[in-house]
Amino acid sequence: MLSSILSVDDATDWLLNHESPTLRYWALRDLKGGSASSSVTSRAQSEIAGWGPMVGLLSKQDPKGYWAFPEDCYWPKWSATVWNIILLGELGISPSHASVATGCEYLLNTAMSQDKSWPPKSQSGPKSYPLLWEPCVTGNMARTLAVFGYGRDPRVQLMFEFLVRTQLPDGGWNCEFGEWGVKINHSSFMSTVEPLWAFSALDRSLWPKGSKDVVDRAAEFLLVHRLFKSDRTGKVIDEEWTRLHFPLFYFYDILHGLRVLADLGYGGDERVSDALQLIKQKQLADGTWPLEGSYVNAYPGNLSSPRQGWRA
Repeated sequence: MLSSILSVDDATDWLLNHESPTLRYWALRDLKGGSASSSVTSRAQSEIAGWGPMVGLLSKQDPKGYWAFPEDCYWPKWSATVWNIILLGELGISPSHASVATGCEYLLNTAMSQDKSWPPKSQSGPKSYPLLWEPCVTGNMARTLAVFGYGRDPRVQLMFEFLVRTQLPDGGWNCEFGEWGVKINHSSFMSTVEPLWAFSALDRSLWPKGSKDVVDRAAEFLLVHRLFKSDRTGKVIDEEWTRLHFPLFYFYDILHGLRVLADLGYGGDERVSDALQLIKQKQLADGTWPLEGSYVNAYPGNLSSPRQGWRA
């Protein structure tokens, strides 16, 4: 846990006294060591569904379980089903809430109806959506579904098996496809951190065969880059990765990389020190950290569906 590495006492007090039940819940669970079943922790979690932003999010869900359009779980960004399910998991709503069950089942049923090959056998030319079987999306789905208690579900196990099967030779993943060494020569940080995040959320007793080696290789991919630098030149790959964001959806920054590696047991590796030092430098005088950006409105050209022209 990053809390064992950074000085978080003041930040913890700030979180515990915040009006957001989500912040109080995560602080109690992850920073104060409160079990999810403890009365204080469970009370904070029970308040999340009635919190204003969560009420607004849930009000947009169709009774059948989807958000936006029934035929597509991915588009439009960021209001379709995939993104809202991710947010539900990030915001800590109880897995027992009715909206969680209907949303997860809708997502799973849609995913199971799609081509599960990678690259997709049905692909010809530009990507054809809806497509839920590609490393970053599948990683996000698998992680969120594991958080909501679906880790033993055979459909979720298929997602983890897909991630094991689609890892690239350099240890990462890439949501672009093509012949290795010809069209694809390097994994993507964004496509790699999401599968790793998924494995960090799944009880290790449920990891499919080959997962330990896959996770070790993927962690090494991030570590050899010191989480944000070229392994050849040592230069920062993308300055945006050095800023702190929420929500991330499928994007990447150093805090995201750090929390995933720490949860998987790599927090003591010397190669996280550069990213950790940056995080320490960002701490404010009151002990908290600034929100430096959001990807919700970033990359406007990436918000259009190539199939339908929808926009977020």
